[in-house]
Amino acid sequence: MTDALGTRAVLAVLVPATNTMVEPDLASLQPPGVTNHTFRFPFPELPANPERLLELMEPAIAMMLACEPDHLVLGYSPEYMPGAAGVAQQLSATLEAASGLAVTTATAAVSAALRALNCRRLGIVNPFPEQANAAVLSHFQAEGFEVGAMECLASAQKGKVFSARISAERIREAFRAVNHSGVDGLLQVGTNLVATSLVEELEQELGKPVIAVNTATYWQALNHLGLHAPVTGLGRLMELETRGALPTP
Repeated sequence: MTDALGTRAVLAVLVPATNTMVEPDLASLQPPGVTNHTFRFPFPELPANPERLLELMEPAIAMMLACEPDHLVLGYSPEYMPGAAGVAQQLSATLEAASGLAVTTATAAVSAALRALNCRRLGIVNPFPEQANAAVLSHFQAEGFEVGAMECLASAQKGKVFSARISAERIREAFRAVNHSGVDGLLQVGTNLVATSLVEELEQELGKPVIAVNTATYWQALNHLGLHAPVTGLGRLMELETRGALPTP
């Protein structure tokens, strides 16, 4: 339900408690008349599964419903798990049933963004441990993409928030490393990694579409609501024409 500030939409954003990137990233992308409201759930023990994730999300879902949002955004990337698309679909279906809201997941949004930009052969940057790369590779192959290069940024630093502490310069280096000649799209997954603020400069430097997961997620949510309008300075994805009519504020 819209309100005096969210005259076009009130979005609930569900993220792990350790995530410090989704909230500022989405704030940097929000158009006039749209407000974002972040709710947090405990970071799952690894390896996680959908049932455990949903159990951890339950208190956050209850609090989220109190602000009567129009749409739910799940800012969490399960690409490090086997069968990530199925995990995301299960989470989405359960969240929709529990909230009565449509749900945008980071996983589905990334695939939609890649197709919208006609990217087929990918260079991927991720913050996951190297042992998760097989799951990441399998996921994108199952989605119909080829993976030409992948850079894993898992830190030796212990703790659950290490990915948020990886510097912007290290991310730039990683994108340069996966920018092989046969790659037609450069992708970052893992929602707690700095990238949204780097998209425009990286596209200008590397000459290819750059898709940051948090940008893709918000773009998809706005499109679902018919609220996306092309905007410059935020990368090629956000410059795309809207897929639906733009409501009047």
